[in-house]
Amino acid sequence: MLSFQNGIEARLNNWINYTQRVFDARNVAVDLDVANIIVRGRKNLQNLKETEQMVFKKYLLNTALTAISFSVLGGSDKYGEITGKEQSLSLAKEKWNNDGAREYWTEIRTNPPMVNYIKLLVDKALGFWDS
Repeated sequence: MLSFQNGIEARLNNWINYTQRVFDARNVAVDLDVANIIVRGRKNLQNLKETEQMVFKKYLLNTALTAISFSVLGGSDKYGEITGKEQSLSLAKEKWNNDGAREYWTEIRTNPPMVNYIKLLVDKALGFWDS
């Protein structure tokens, strides 16, 4: 019984941590200066100074890592797994499917600073493969 309870507590703790991560990632744009960088960066990278490009690129990398967390924490049952993957893709599309992010992906796609599973998620979000 203790093992079962520990498993439930671990899953709950993971979910709380994940929820906080999503909250933090989305609330980056509450800072109007950062929001301005994101809005201009989504149009194209040339709209940004070098330091602003760094902020925008780090923002994108963080959102990719956050998005993949849905898949990881989606649950072991079929429903949770499917829902987690759908939510991961939805969040990745929301943050990456714009001209500035595509420019950045073109720069880093062959050797991105992320694990392959996250690379595949971004590829899928940008339409590089369908399945």
